[in-house]
Amino acid sequence: MLSDSELADETVHLRALLGCPPGAPVGLDALADPPPGEKPNYPLPTLIKLAIYGSPRRRLTLQEIYQALEDRFEWFRQRTDELSWKNSIRHNLSLRKCFLKVQRPITEPGKGSYWMIDLTQGEGNKRVRKR
Repeated sequence: MLSDSELADETVHLRALLGCPPGAPVGLDALADPPPGEKPNYPLPTLIKLAIYGSPRRRLTLQEIYQALEDRFEWFRQRTDELSWKNSIRHNLSLRKCFLKVQRPITEPGKGSYWMIDLTQGEGNKRVRKR
């Protein structure tokens, strides 16, 4: 679990990323609504971070991340090619240093691991691209 200071750093980082004033909630609801039927005008890593951060336990399974985006934005609900945006979510989770995969405790029922935000590793990619 994250310490209080690490959690405060995440809050400061996400507020700066969104331009949120102190005291305003930090999560997907803090984002402006896109025009009806249009894709949200935010990078996918930002949407994932806010979905995770806005959850009560600051961690979500992959399915819960999908659900949070579908619940918040019409564009994700209406996609007929849902496999493409879901592939992009998985790609970003595995690529970015800021996303930490945490095994589900064996005492907890359910499928899949949890994803958390960990800004101590930076914002870049986990591995260097080969060219």
